[in-house]
Amino acid sequence: MVEKWSAVILAGGIGSRLSPLTAKICKPMVPLCNRPMVDYAIDHLRYAGIKKLIIVVKHLGNELRELINSTWTKEICEKLGIEILIPKVNSMGTADAIRKVADEITSENFVVSMADIVTNLPMTKFMEYHLMKNAQATVSMKRIEEMATKYGNTLLDNDGKIIRFLEKPSSQEIYLSALSRRSAQILPIINTGIYCFNREILDLIKETTFMDFGKEIFPYLLEHQYRLYGFVDDYYWLDVGNPTTYLWSNWDILRLYGWPITPPGEQEGKSKWFLEKPPSHLKYGNNVCLGKNNTFGNNNLIKNLTSIGSNCTFGDNVVIDRSVIWNSAEFGSNVTIEQSVIANDCVIGDDCVIKSCIIGSNSTIRPKNTLNAKILKAETIL
Repeated sequence: MVEKWSAVILAGGIGSRLSPLTAKICKPMVPLCNRPMVDYAIDHLRYAGIKKLIIVVKHLGNELRELINSTWTKEICEKLGIEILIPKVNSMGTADAIRKVADEITSENFVVSMADIVTNLPMTKFMEYHLMKNAQATVSMKRIEEMATKYGNTLLDNDGKIIRFLEKPSSQEIYLSALSRRSAQILPIINTGIYCFNREILDLIKETTFMDFGKEIFPYLLEHQYRLYGFVDDYYWLDVGNPTTYLWSNWDILRLYGWPITPPGEQEGKSKWFLEKPPSHLKYGNNVCLGKNNTFGNNNLIKNLTSIGSNCTFGDNVVIDRSVIWNSAEFGSNVTIEQSVIANDCVIGDDCVIKSCIIGSNSTIRPKNTLNAKILKAETIL
């Protein structure tokens, strides 16, 4: 079954809501537990047995292309039995991206995924559902705890066929829309942004000027009575859209919410990953991951839910708690970091306390500073 599939990963996001973390890199390059976000999308698809992956880049596309090619080298791809293509195209929307790479999609059915979400959507089950329904298009959906009045919602008939999209409706609108169709399911579900398509939809995209799936393609399919289905299941899904959800996504990966997607490195126990064995004097908690070439002083403590990159230096008496540290950061002595993100090449002076902060790359925090709930742009000096 999987040989009949290929996949397209949309990786053109600027990530403006993630600023300042995206001041110098594009959103798919942002690290989650020491791996670029796009790597998780690649793993999610290849774990489902999809062999051909087409990645569409745009913002900082050359840099992202170089990053992907340096990680997923020709030798590694051959060993894994996969093919990764990154065509040089300039797309103007989600549907237009598919149009621009249509000649590379040679399978009868294909998946469209995103490089800025973290999920363990059961991909094989999703693909099998698409085939079982003989669908022309299938949308991945997820149940949520409350009615989706903060999101767009979808109404399905009892066979799973989509009958209506509702954009951020009130609870009353959801109820009345379902009531008007006795076969409709009243479910608090949201579109999670991964799709299965038959080649018939690829032909439609090529023949039209539609640019966007949500605003144009799906409404058109509904209006013209295409076989458009919703796949509803319980699974982990998070849109990494802002600094808060970015921090959450790191914690969730460390807690194995996205399993089988895990941090890189040698695993110790159930919840620790090391690219390099940590020194014996370093104290660390559960749900942590560490990179390599880090230098730790005396009496350092890495508490739970913390990710630390590579080439970082820590002085004495440093405590890192529920935080994400990128690469090549320097920390003085007597420093406390809590529930914060420290991006690349930052310098944190002695006796600093940083809580609930987002600090962009190349920033310098002078000694004896106390920061609470701040977002500092790249190259800030305090």
